[in-house]
Amino acid sequence: MSDIFQKLNVLLRAGMRDLVGEDPLKLATIRDMLQPGQLGKDFEREVAALRQKINEAIDYEDMLTARVHEFQAEIDRLGQQADRAVALGEEDRARTLLVQRERVTQRLTMAESDLREHRFVTQELIQRVNQLEAVVAEIPESQEASEQTAEADENNLAAILRQAREQLVRESPRESGEAPEKKGAETDLEQRRRRLSKPSP
Repeated sequence: MSDIFQKLNVLLRAGMRDLVGEDPLKLATIRDMLQPGQLGKDFEREVAALRQKINEAIDYEDMLTARVHEFQAEIDRLGQQADRAVALGEEDRARTLLVQRERVTQRLTMAESDLREHRFVTQELIQRVNQLEAVVAEIPESQEASEQTAEADENNLAAILRQAREQLVRESPRESGEAPEKKGAETDLEQRRRRLSKPSP
């Protein structure tokens, strides 16, 4: 999960550095360093490159979404097979299937966490690039911007990404750490036995 943050953070820092030098995180730096004459094809190319990276991030989000759906389908399939095995009295096979189901469930939890985190950071990237474009668009019309306005527009991208990471950690489901696959499979197996042993209405 941290790889996603690192890649997007490095990407954002690199793109901003190309535009505003060695202090890429503060949007107010743009007002201080860029003059109207500097805005042109170079700037447009840099923004286009960032937009392309946003498109790539969205494509990656689609891939993560597909992975989540695959895990959900696999969990359903293994559950159905375990039910059939219990109905046939094949408890060893049912237990094996439920252990597999527990493993896939763990992978699903991680994939969902990756997807949620990636979506959040991608939205931050989109927002920051939009703000960058908006600030630079204002430069020709507001070269005499006040000190107070410049300070109000100063945003630290690293801080925002860090806050997003902390929020995601708070929202992520807590890991139990005390629910081994076999124990979960045994509990699941017992529940399936009881359900299948009930007489049909």
